Amino acid sequence: MAEVRLDNLSFRYPGAREETLSGLSLDVRRGEAHALLGSSGAGKSTLLNLLSGLLPSAPGCIFFDGRDVGTMPPWPRRVTQVFQFPVLYEAMTVADNLAFPMRELPAATQRQRVVEIAERLSVTALLGRRPAALTLVEKQLVAIARALTRPDVSLVLLDEPLTAAEPAYKWRLRQTLKAVQRDLGATMIYVTHDQTEALTFADRVSVLHAGRILQTAAPRELLEEPAHEHVGYFVGSPGMNLLDGEIRGSDCLAGGHRIGQLKAASGPCRVGFRPEWATLTSGDGGDGLPVRITGMRTLGAEREHLLGLVMADLGSTSIITRQVLDGISTGPGRLRIRPERLVCFRDGWRIGADA
Repeated sequence: MAEVRLDNLSFRYPGAREETLSGLSLDVRRGEAHALLGSSGAGKSTLLNLLSGLLPSAPGCIFFDGRDVGTMPPWPRRVTQVFQFPVLYEAMTVADNLAFPMRELPAATQRQRVVEIAERLSVTALLGRRPAALTLVEKQLVAIARALTRPDVSLVLLDEPLTAAEPAYKWRLRQTLKAVQRDLGATMIYVTHDQTEALTFADRVSVLHAGRILQTAAPRELLEEPAHEHVGYFVGSPGMNLLDGEIRGSDCLAGGHRIGQLKAASGPCRVGFRPEWATLTSGDGGDGLPVRITGMRTLGAEREHLLGLVMADLGSTSIITRQVLDGISTGPGRLRIRPERLVCFRDGWRIGADA
């Protein structure tokens, strides 16, 4: 399995006015489960197709273990790719599909590897069938298994591989895939627009937006220390709350109220905080930002307390907190943000540090 490095990689489709990818630089460690997370049009699939060689070489460099493969055709790169919807050879059995990438190896080696990978992905019972006899989920499992059979593979690319799966099966399939990735030490890059898939599968996640990588980090770091305003809003469920604010001296203000301290140049900013980093209380007295509580949503209970989401309006901005619901009612309220968890952005990017 390869270590992958992208150096200032860009790509523009013929006739397009703007670049689909612009100046991407990224290191993917050998044996890492890496996710590319972004909305539709962010450039995720384009990047996969550049890595596999399905798209022609582009400005910038693609290195596998220090070797520039950007001008190589697909086969010598030793990359396998699983697409959003499974692509199998209909005239072949499942066993023959799995063996196809190893057709240059001895037959005994092929059989041994097919059995091993089939067992890991629990498709042994399907080996004698043809694709027409499989469900959509079974086809995708076979497609993933085929991507793993070639023993000299450098990189496994997965382009929205669980789209075909029913929601009830996605968690199990994702855990199976993660276990296989760890056992084989495979370098995998997993493309998805679903943050749950990315955060529960990957060792590290790269967030793409408008053809650029905004941040690459472990899932927890993306949630707690977003480097860009889009990362804070896009990652998390619900996403980060964002308020117009101001840095004045060492004080951070929102709505004219001091809510914390920050070491940053004075001027306007955007104040971000996760729903669980703040609390809403009913009533118009006490400290905190004055808001109007507009609704609640119960999510569960813990130690006889209801837990859920509380929605409020601060001027024209909607706020959501995740908290205990006891004593909360619609009407006037106060928003209290944990000052040590404040994240501030300017021109989209995170600024400053806690004072």
